[in-house]
Amino acid sequence: MPPAPTNTHTDRHAEPDHGFAGPPDEEFWERYNRRSEFPLSAVAAVLLHVAVGALLVVLLVNLTDKANDRAGVSVTLIDPTGLDESGDGAPGSRTADALVDGENAFDQATKAILPTPEALQKAMVRSYALDDPTIDLPVAPSNVAAFLLMDESFRKRMLGGPSGTGPGDGKGTSGATGTGPGGTGADSTRARSLRWVLRFSTVDGHDYVAQLAAMGATVLVPLPPDNKQFLYFPDLRNPTTRRPATDADLRRLADQIKFSDTRPASVAGVCAALGVREPARLFWAFFPRSLEDELARMETGYRNRRAEDIEETVFRVTVRGGAYEVVVHDQTARR
Repeated sequence: MPPAPTNTHTDRHAEPDHGFAGPPDEEFWERYNRRSEFPLSAVAAVLLHVAVGALLVVLLVNLTDKANDRAGVSVTLIDPTGLDESGDGAPGSRTADALVDGENAFDQATKAILPTPEALQKAMVRSYALDDPTIDLPVAPSNVAAFLLMDESFRKRMLGGPSGTGPGDGKGTSGATGTGPGGTGADSTRARSLRWVLRFSTVDGHDYVAQLAAMGATVLVPLPPDNKQFLYFPDLRNPTTRRPATDADLRRLADQIKFSDTRPASVAGVCAALGVREPARLFWAFFPRSLEDELARMETGYRNRRAEDIEETVFRVTVRGGAYEVVVHDQTARR
């Protein structure tokens, strides 16, 4: 047989590849999507953009609705006393200059409108003292306490218009025509009884009674439990002259300058010295007209103030050797 032809052309496919370095490079999608990273991230991105877009749409719709809202606005009536939203108050009420640090306008206006318990008590006492409720007489705190402890009929009797003893017509506590001015001004006896306060320096109840006697005072002790009955001591130098107070006694005493003491120790000491066994809560001392005139001159001469410009006057009493001396201890001007 003839020999096979020799093929000088080298067949590279038939020849073994001694330089093989491994499989071909992976395609891009196969390399970066082995665990489905691409679809997951694509879906997440789409959802995020959708959520942000929906939020923006909601915000825009709300803003548009508010801009086009024509609903009625709630109306609040402004209190003419100054309780307004700005806090400036109405004309004639509190002003912005009166604001106190740490308080807003509403708090201050409320305090100015709503009376305090002390103011209500003073107003109650004044309601019995005045024929004209528009007149404003000052009342010392200690006097307020004494009058509020008393029965209403006593307050009316003691604080009603006095009968007076001077020239001119006046209206007495009984309703009959009197013989004096019986006014309601700051110079009247009842106005002085409301704003004047006496302070004594005493050792015990007997010393207290002796000092009152030196000043020409008489004493009225309201008896418990309702303070509607009274023991009257017309002569403190002789307490045995005591007697139940009559209507005539009370009418006469109503026209005199009067002071009271509600301090438990002082009341107990005076009652013991006078022989009062009942547990009284206070006593009243009534003084002659001469002492009232003397105190009135002291009051106006203390700071050269008129009586209507004085809120309270406190007098200090000193008794030595049976003679008394009174000085103005303190005075408060009306604001």
